Amino acid sequence: MEKKDFYIPNRKEHVVICMTVLVFLVITALPIIQLYASSANPGVYPINSSPFGKPYDEWIANWWSYNVQIDAENHPRDNFSPELCNLDQSQEDPVVYLPDKLSGEEVRSCTLPAEKAILAPQITGSCWAEPNLLECAREGNEFGVVSATIDGVELQNLEQYRVTSEVFNMTIPENNAFESPSGTFPAIADGYFVFLEPLSAGEHTLVLEQSVINPVRPEYNFASETTYLLTVEP
Repeated sequence: MEKKDFYIPNRKEHVVICMTVLVFLVITALPIIQLYASSANPGVYPINSSPFGKPYDEWIANWWSYNVQIDAENHPRDNFSPELCNLDQSQEDPVVYLPDKLSGEEVRSCTLPAEKAILAPQITGSCWAEPNLLECAREGNEFGVVSATIDGVELQNLEQYRVTSEVFNMTIPENNAFESPSGTFPAIADGYFVFLEPLSAGEHTLVLEQSVINPVRPEYNFASETTYLLTVEP
C-alpha cells in the first residue's frame, strides 16, 4: 500500500493560522453586528451612520457644544420646564437636543417641530482643557447600563451605541452650568445616546433609564430615569 505523507504545521505556524482565522472572523462579523443593531431598532440611527450628511460622532460633539452654551440658571438638566426643552436651538438645525438627567426620576413634557430628529443623551461625558482628553471623557461612562423605550417598544442592543468623538473645539461661555473657565478649548465627547429619526406628528413617549455602578471610581456612580412626553407638531 502506498504511504501518504501528511503535513503537520509546527506550533508557531499553528498559532499564526489560528490568529489569521480569528481576525478574519472578527472583520467579517463586525458589519453583521452593526447591521443587526441597526435593523433591531427601526427609527433609530445606527452609530456608523451619517444623519443629514454628518457623521454620528459629530452630532455628539454638537450636542455638547449646545449643552455648555446654556447658562447655569436656565440649564434644563437641573431646572427643566417645557419652555426650556429646546431652549435657543437653531430653527435651521435638523436635530433637537434633549437635556440629560444625572439623578432620580422625572417626567418631562416637550413640544417639538415635525421633521426634526431627536438626540437624547443617556450616559455622556466631555472634557476640555485637560492633559488626557480621551481618558477623561470616557472614564465616567465605564460600567454604564442603559435601556430605553419609544412608545412602549423596547430598544435593543443599546450597549452597542456608545460613541466617542474626534477632537473638536468647545467654546465655554461665562456663567456656564459646569463652573468651568470660559474660553475655547480642544475637547472630546463620549457616551451613550438615543438618536431618533423624525417622529410622526402627534404624541410620543420616550423613556430613558441609565446608571453607572463603577467599583473602581464610585464617584462616577449615578442612576436616573427620564420620561419624555413628546408632542410633535405637524
